[in-house]
Amino acid sequence: MTKAPSHKHCIVCGKTIDDAETFCDEVCESKYRSAQRRQTLFFLVFIGLLILMLIVPVILKAPQG
Repeated sequence: MTKAPSHKHCIVCGKTIDDAETFCDEVCESKYRSAQRRQTLFFLVFIGLLILMLIVPVILKAPQG
C-alpha cells in the first residue's frame, strides 16, 4: 500500500487541498462564512428569546400599585 502525499480536505466540500489551505476556492470560503454568520444570528436570537422568556414573567408578576 502506498502513502498519499501530505494533504488536507476542504472543510466545506471535502476536495483535496494543500496543507497550508483551508478551502479549495472562494466559493467554498464564501459558503462557510455565510453559514457562520447564519449560525451566529440564530444563536443571538435564541439568547434574546431565552432572556425574554425569563424576564417577561417577572415583569408581569410585579405588584401593581
